[in-house]
Amino acid sequence: MAIASVPLLILCLGLCLKTALSQTVPSHNCGDLFSYYRRPDGSLIGVFTPLQDGLTSLDWTVMFTAHGTDQAHTVSSMGGYPDKETAFEKMRSGGRGEAFVKFQNYGNELPKLIKVELNGHVYCSASDYDAPSSTMTRGWTASVSSSSGSRTAHVEPPPAASTASNPFLNRARTRTQATVAPRIEPDLSECGVEGFAPAQAGGEIIAKGRFPWLGALYEDNGPTLKYTCVVSVVSKRTVMTAAHCIHGKKALDIWAYVGRHDRNTHPEPGATLIRASRTITPAQYDGNPIPDSDVGLVVLDTAIVYTNYVRPICLWTARMGLPANEGDVGTVAGWGLDENAVETRYPKAVNVRVITRERCLKEMSRAEDFITPNTMCAGNSNAHGPCLGDSGGGLMIMRNGRWTIRGIVALAPKKGLICDLTQYVIYCDIAKHLTWIESNIVH
Repeated sequence: MAIASVPLLILCLGLCLKTALSQTVPSHNCGDLFSYYRRPDGSLIGVFTPLQDGLTSLDWTVMFTAHGTDQAHTVSSMGGYPDKETAFEKMRSGGRGEAFVKFQNYGNELPKLIKVELNGHVYCSASDYDAPSSTMTRGWTASVSSSSGSRTAHVEPPPAASTASNPFLNRARTRTQATVAPRIEPDLSECGVEGFAPAQAGGEIIAKGRFPWLGALYEDNGPTLKYTCVVSVVSKRTVMTAAHCIHGKKALDIWAYVGRHDRNTHPEPGATLIRASRTITPAQYDGNPIPDSDVGLVVLDTAIVYTNYVRPICLWTARMGLPANEGDVGTVAGWGLDENAVETRYPKAVNVRVITRERCLKEMSRAEDFITPNTMCAGNSNAHGPCLGDSGGGLMIMRNGRWTIRGIVALAPKKGLICDLTQYVIYCDIAKHLTWIESNIVH
């Protein structure tokens, strides 16, 4: 998503910029990490400053974007600020070694900063401009030895510009998360606590944070990350999904976007993108689409920080039984295809009723190979329910005033490009895998 440029007052070194400045200065969300400056010779530069003193090793990677193609020349290579010797001296003395780039031949609008990464951690990021646009990546590394005063430096050559506008392009392989976290409350570790719902009748799109355990699973697809499934936060280090969403895939290619709401925004305020360190599926699951063991766990590389928008759902326990007749009414949420086979931007939720296995077998006899003692069926009289893209989502059932996860979306009957939701959706029954789940969750 393109972010409109707005005039800002540029900080000064030497000569201050006047309000009549003809250039447009794009806004950025990097705070004190970055500032635009005008030098005494009239040239404009961008200065990058670490947020802490005493770093003896710096590895900067920064990205800019500009409208139009062939704009790589507008951002110079990166170097020490105000010069290499001064930057090294600051680092040796326990200060902050700064770096800078110079802007040149850019017309009436300065290139926009869209990412700053220092020593493997992404501190801020924003979306690229829509095509046609250029993306420029610059880097600079430097290190000093406080004992000997020796120093080394390496400047990366400016790479070719990219005209793609996907906000997930050019991700560093060492990134662990991209986050803008709201204020943390002391009681956010409580599981199953629902957020707010829209004050309207019949609305399907859920409000941000209503189900704060809801997250999205992404897979590394070469130059981009691709949305694949829904996940549910069950601990600070583990999210739950369907086994078929992760089976046979490399863990380092899997990412969980917890707190996700708007799929068109990255980074999304209140959401965190975290890479997986390990994926776990039951031993009996071998990729066969039979859903009776279609549950999986994703162990995250970085612990989740619970916030108003990110907290866990409660796990089903052996003490929680379903009624003997028609079962409970539960809720399913996700970003699956709508009735027109269009991907949804915001998650939708629908209420479904759990039915007995016998009734499911009777009414969906063609699915008898998929309806096992380890599955459960649920449906909606209005033919609403989860569809393609909702795999891995939790069937949520209220118990003792808290939401618990009872099932995992596994199979839905197809009807052309969409799902035939006049029939029942089949879920993997969590109650039949409690021992396996509890022994593999990382807290």
